[in-house]
Amino acid sequence: MKLGLYLHFPFCLSKCPYCDFNSYQLKEDNQITSYISALYQEISAYSQKLKKNNITTIYLGGGTPTILSGIQIYSILKFCRDKFNIDKNAEITIEANPGTLDSEKLKLIIESGIDRLSLGAQSFNNVFLKILGRIHNTKSIIDSYFLAREIGFSNINIDIMFALPGQTSEDLQATLKKAISLKPDHLSLYNLTVKPGTEYYKKYKKGKLKLPNEDEEFEMYNWAMHFLKENNFEHYEIANFARPNKKSMHNLLYWQNKPYLGIGAGAFSFIRGYRYMNYENPVSYIKEIMKGKLPIDNGEKISLRKRMIETIILGLRTKDGVGYKQFKTRFGVSLSDIFSETIDKLVNLGLLQKGNYRIKLTKKGIFLANTVFREFVD
Repeated sequence: MKLGLYLHFPFCLSKCPYCDFNSYQLKEDNQITSYISALYQEISAYSQKLKKNNITTIYLGGGTPTILSGIQIYSILKFCRDKFNIDKNAEITIEANPGTLDSEKLKLIIESGIDRLSLGAQSFNNVFLKILGRIHNTKSIIDSYFLAREIGFSNINIDIMFALPGQTSEDLQATLKKAISLKPDHLSLYNLTVKPGTEYYKKYKKGKLKLPNEDEEFEMYNWAMHFLKENNFEHYEIANFARPNKKSMHNLLYWQNKPYLGIGAGAFSFIRGYRYMNYENPVSYIKEIMKGKLPIDNGEKISLRKRMIETIILGLRTKDGVGYKQFKTRFGVSLSDIFSETIDKLVNLGLLQKGNYRIKLTKKGIFLANTVFREFVD
């Protein structure tokens, strides 16, 4: 079996007001030391269970993985190589905050075998960076980007957010033009969604968060799609755009509903039809590890129907959509036989297009993707 490996690092220098990821503000340096020890133990435990499996991609996410020192990142990757069968050409990505990078750290990151850098820029406008609670400014994004290029990174993603409080279409256009001028290999474009439990949610409920309306948000996204296409980026997934041969191989595993192993606090795994999740809180995660247990908080065997639905939803996120032949090969039944009513309804609404070989989202469907997905779940 081929697997993707995800390593979660939940610590940040500060918690952004919009963030609902499993992340925590770092209080003391020894939190990182204890956490890395627990990671090593979890990696060791899985290396025994999965020693015959090949790791094809590795992704270090967070939180802020680059809050760690270069030596710590290097050592973790070396430990993974010692314990797992990792493909020689495995894509290895690290998420990085521009405010946490320097020359020495980047050199050790690249020496560790990491070949893809995902830079969490979010905006190239200092006003919006402050609104988002980011610890960096526009200059530090640009400096970090060129430093990474100088040290040898040939595959860099830039993360951008849109539909920000008070943002106009012109604001987003300026940010994207600046991002593209740097010549990144990949660009991820996420609309801000206000999630319960965040500072933004509290403000939103009190009427203190002025967000673009749906029409304004559509105008931003529509402009971005055209602009990025004109600049030789393939729109291969709802929020992701890549130069030729620069798609994120790790994220494609998720969208193709393939197996992956998650290590760390709150990490998800999907192996042999089971999905399970580790304890979210780093303290609880470390406690379970220290008891000599796998830190699994909950899990479930995914039913055949649920696997079908998830395969459709994840596949529709991509440019290729869901192929009839691939679906039948995987599940032994026809996509049209099981979901014909839902598909026809969505085609009539102009949200899905149905061809001879596959179904995929229309342009309107891309923007209203969550509406499409709900139809398959309900």
